Amino acid sequence: MKGKTLTSLVALSVLSASLAACSGGAKSGDTPKAGDTNAPNTNKTYDISFLNFAYTIFPDPNSKGVEAIKQKFGANIKSQFVLQSDYKEKLNVIMASGDMPDVVAIMNLDSNYYKWAKQGAFLPLDEYIDQYATLKGVPKSIYDQFRVNGKIYSIPMYQPTYTFSGTIRQDWLDNLGLKMPTNYKELLEVAVAFTKNDPDKNGKNDTYGFALGENISPEHAMGAYWSSGWYHKDKDGNYMPGLIGPGRKEVIETMTAAYKEGAVTKDFAVLNWAQANKEFYSGKAGIFIGTPSGMVEDYYTGLLKVDPKAKVEPIPFFKAPDGSQGNLKGRGFFGLTTLSAKLKNDPDKVKKIFEILDYGRQFIPLDQRNPQNQQFDWIMGGNGVGYDMVNGKAVPKAGQESNTPIQYMLQRHEFWKPWAPSDDANQFSKASYNSPEMQAFIAKIEQMEKTYNKTPYDNPVNLVYSETLAAKGSELDKYLIDEQTKMISGQRPISDWDKMIEEWKGRGGAQLMKEVNDGIKEAKK
Repeated sequence: MKGKTLTSLVALSVLSASLAACSGGAKSGDTPKAGDTNAPNTNKTYDISFLNFAYTIFPDPNSKGVEAIKQKFGANIKSQFVLQSDYKEKLNVIMASGDMPDVVAIMNLDSNYYKWAKQGAFLPLDEYIDQYATLKGVPKSIYDQFRVNGKIYSIPMYQPTYTFSGTIRQDWLDNLGLKMPTNYKELLEVAVAFTKNDPDKNGKNDTYGFALGENISPEHAMGAYWSSGWYHKDKDGNYMPGLIGPGRKEVIETMTAAYKEGAVTKDFAVLNWAQANKEFYSGKAGIFIGTPSGMVEDYYTGLLKVDPKAKVEPIPFFKAPDGSQGNLKGRGFFGLTTLSAKLKNDPDKVKKIFEILDYGRQFIPLDQRNPQNQQFDWIMGGNGVGYDMVNGKAVPKAGQESNTPIQYMLQRHEFWKPWAPSDDANQFSKASYNSPEMQAFIAKIEQMEKTYNKTPYDNPVNLVYSETLAAKGSELDKYLIDEQTKMISGQRPISDWDKMIEEWKGRGGAQLMKEVNDGIKEAKK
């Protein structure tokens, strides 16, 4: 849902519940003293160039936020923000020129990232990790996902490991006397009932089961077993991508049967994500997805305006045939921060960069995000300037981003996104949403995660780099999704499943599986 339903701009997150001095970092409201062993030379102002991508917010490079950093840290941040859709091309040009800024954000792990790291464009950061609490607090399992030749070249931007879970119209279940589904057979029966039995009791034939959009999105995977992650193994013991696994086949079989009954969005193959969302939040469909972080509040409150009696509940993760019950874990980060290898001979500047970076990544508990907390008030631009306190909660002021120092603190995803000690610590239901109705809805999803995400699954493919996956992974995925779309809509029989897999292997899938499995074996040594 990234860039679509997932448009949350205020994610919260890391460190300890206190604001005490961090290991090598800054004490709340203060900067390191010149005599500290980890402090850079404080007798000069450092010019630090910073390149990052942006979605909707492009802070002024000459602003009160920049000046505040200069006064506090002795650093002049020279920032450039590039539209996300143009960023990859822009970055390729810059890196090819050999004129990399001091600090550069990387959007995605791809062949270019690994190529640049191997070519020596980035500064190795291993020696700095233990010196700063917010860097040391990143789990090894996350650093392992982007090591190159055993070295760390990036600092990850925080992203919760939550992915997506199913959601359903509980009021429709109640109206029809149905129970919460616990497997795909029951889910199909509910979807058909939502289509044929007038679940909203308005006397019209205007509802159906699954809201679905192009590229079979959402996946409607009710746990890791059915997801696109590399969960299953073939007869030879090799991991396979979820898109060809037995769990995915069950999902496609369910969607195919539902489509025949009119229980899936009719024109799903050509509907974009926003249109798929509208199908659910306008009250037409009864089964969709949700997540604690990043939901669009206006969608949900819009549904309540259409139908004040609407009640949406998360669907507990299904228990898989192998006994597991839990979701595929997200990678745990979104984007990376890299430093230019040219900084190798300027250790004081590197320390200054990490001093600023560490200060902006520190986790501040929700109940301390207020004007009384000097650190929070400073990074957010001050009460009444960069944010307002509304019903006891700090709410960023639209259009005032250039007044908030956090926008320029060398690691940014639209707004403050520090490193959380755990997903639960974020308290998304309270911190990221405003209406009581939305808060209650998200709280239910958070509680479902705690109760039913018993065996969350780490996707092993995240630990390896495959040339074929980088070069042809998207193309190979598209082939499978296109063929499975044909199966759902009846243009290709589901009995062709094994034939489809062989076709996929012939297009490069076999080589991809070999490279990934070789990488997984090597990573586990």
